[in-house]
Amino acid sequence: MGGLPMDGVWESVKEYLKCTIPQAQFEMWVNPIKLGKCSENHVVLLCPNEFHRQWVRGKLSGEILKAWMTKGLSAPVITWDVVKNENGFGNENGDSELERISSDRGTSVGTAVQVPLNEIFVKWQMPRLNSRFTFEQFVVGDSNRFAYSASRVMANGQNIYNNALYILADPGLGKSHLTQAVGNYLLKKKRDVRLCYLTAEDFANEMISALKSEKIEKFKEKYRKNCDLLILEKIEFLSGKMKMQSEFAYTLDFLLDSGKRFICTSNYYPQDIPKLRKDLRSRLSGVLITPIDPPDFETRTKIVRKKAEAQALKLPAKVVDFLAERITKDIRQLESCIAGLVLKSNITKRPIDLALAREVLETMNDSRPGIDIERIKEVVARSFRIKVEDLSSPSRKRSIAYPRNICMYFCQEYTNESISNIGKAFGRTHSTVIYATNRLRQEIKNSPRIKREIDFLRDHLETYCLRER
Repeated sequence: MGGLPMDGVWESVKEYLKCTIPQAQFEMWVNPIKLGKCSENHVVLLCPNEFHRQWVRGKLSGEILKAWMTKGLSAPVITWDVVKNENGFGNENGDSELERISSDRGTSVGTAVQVPLNEIFVKWQMPRLNSRFTFEQFVVGDSNRFAYSASRVMANGQNIYNNALYILADPGLGKSHLTQAVGNYLLKKKRDVRLCYLTAEDFANEMISALKSEKIEKFKEKYRKNCDLLILEKIEFLSGKMKMQSEFAYTLDFLLDSGKRFICTSNYYPQDIPKLRKDLRSRLSGVLITPIDPPDFETRTKIVRKKAEAQALKLPAKVVDFLAERITKDIRQLESCIAGLVLKSNITKRPIDLALAREVLETMNDSRPGIDIERIKEVVARSFRIKVEDLSSPSRKRSIAYPRNICMYFCQEYTNESISNIGKAFGRTHSTVIYATNRLRQEIKNSPRIKREIDFLRDHLETYCLRER
């Protein structure tokens, strides 16, 4: 079929996509695509490399086809190909495209603005990183390849979109492994780099301490002028803490405007973190967001073998497959199970086989978070910044009644307490508990914002109680 005069069609399709998908996603994945051949029923789109081709084909094919049809064109068959280099070969390296992505302010860590020694008021300290968390020990699969590649680019000091990286994943999927791998790599290769690695909770506590001791200027100096790379874990901890968010937003702006770098981790997309300042939400939404999905079976088997090798252990193939089939969402649980196998084998003098693996896994599955009424009260009160005793007070103010209703809702979900006992714990009657929790269920059903808030609190509750066990 003869080619059609399609000048400007792809640019028009791109303009449509620019308005319908996140800006960072557009710049990262759509903008580099070139139009190859185009006929009435067939379009060839050229990607910079094989990794880029596979990602776009899997994630954005539907959006691109929709955009094509929105422009009044018939739905074509889209073929995805890779731009050939001078030798006629496609670029197979997924890292190379990430290396080329940069903003106008992009500079390497090595060229960050240095502060004269006589201006340094805060002593820089070597961050405490787990030496086991390296890129070599990270098992790469389809579910985490993008985050791994982006982390390698950051570690190499090469330009990346906005010089900032947001690693998104559920607990136990490798966020902290990657952030600490970046830190360990930098401290090994560039001993003079000023790396700040901490959790958002550490940041908040340090800020409170600085305010109490009237050393807030030194606190600002530490993170704004004496830091080349800031790595912040669990940024969702700042939810609802507006003053801390304000200080952090200023710090982040200062760092990035100075050509410094930033990596953070979270269980949530920025738009799903409740009680987040609009300017901070916007800033975080504008960086490179790299999700990590639960690993597939093949990747899980590689992880099991890797974790076993770290303990000088060779597991039977049936045990490897059994663990990979049964533990699907949490890499930490895989590691814990292997440690349990080794321990039980040593104590009982039994060989590690399928029967022993079943026993260890059964024991682990019986270990549930110790969530009771008091812990629910403590977590919810802390999240809403009220006193625990307020939850049992007669107050009907929304600021008290809403978190109280959440507590009673969680008590029904997580404990075996009767409705009457739950009511007594909050100074409420049986019928009041039923009415309040039913009303909250309806609000969750009708309001995406409230649903996000409840999901956020639920994750926080489970994480807190697991940590306390």
